[in-house]
Amino acid sequence: MLSVDQVHFSYNDQKTILHGISIELKPGEVFGIVGASGGGKSTLLKIVAGLLDASAGSVSWNGKRVLGPSERLVPGHPEIQLVNQDFNLDLFHTVRENILVKILHLPEKERLRFCDELLELVELKGVESRQARYLSGGEQQRLSIARALSMESEVLLLDEPFSHLDAHLRLKIGVYIKQLVEIRNTLCVLVSHEGAEVMQWCNRIAFLNEGTFNRVDTPEAFYFHPTNFNEGAYFGELNELKKGKNAILFRPCEYKAVEKGGLEVSFRDAIFFGAYWKSFFRTKNKETIILYANKPLKKVKRIELKSQNPEA
Repeated sequence: MLSVDQVHFSYNDQKTILHGISIELKPGEVFGIVGASGGGKSTLLKIVAGLLDASAGSVSWNGKRVLGPSERLVPGHPEIQLVNQDFNLDLFHTVRENILVKILHLPEKERLRFCDELLELVELKGVESRQARYLSGGEQQRLSIARALSMESEVLLLDEPFSHLDAHLRLKIGVYIKQLVEIRNTLCVLVSHEGAEVMQWCNRIAFLNEGTFNRVDTPEAFYFHPTNFNEGAYFGELNELKKGKNAILFRPCEYKAVEKGGLEVSFRDAIFFGAYWKSFFRTKNKETIILYANKPLKKVKRIELKSQNPEA
């Protein structure tokens, strides 16, 4: 069990980044944290990993407190691995050496086999003899992920791990991590400012806003039942219709075309997105809304909302 208890963090006792963060996470879970860039997500992961001292509060793993850098000669917890934008590579070592140095405890044959498996996973076969300093940013990120996976830690913290990766690699590595969590009962925490990306892999998600967890819920709840437009927009396109002092929120898939009643709309344009078409409409109040379908919705004049989610 990973327990984060009332963690606060501020720089020079002036700018407060985190306000009383508390959460309990179990092995076998992929937990997501979503929020704005610069909102404290990376700071929280560094505190959890024992790489940064909290201003107040504590973090514990399996009942033992995770010590910060002020209490350890070598910062970091041995069973908690963080993959962040610094990559933390041995730049003058080759790609293969960067992985092998982390698995010296394994027998040689198993070590070489596991290394090849990870190189194949992150698609660095062919550059394994190149020094890490000569890799592109995307390649360094993939190598950083491979190094973290090679250590088979009990807790894996991923800070924007897919930011430099192509779509097929995101899917490939994401599936591998999901399977790893299930098979080895690992705990994985995935941080991103892209809620739509986090939804694919996580059992639960926390929305970090202004230094605190405003909400912890399932991906489905965040998508179909947003608390407000700001939160909901992190998890995909969201329509907002003004209704007095409040607003009605609905996803582009939450509608039905009707002949009578409902909301009157006028077609403006449509864009092809491969699996679906995105059609743009205007309402009588000159509000723009987006609807998804398997074809352009040029003939649609009225729609009925399947889920009218009023914004507080």
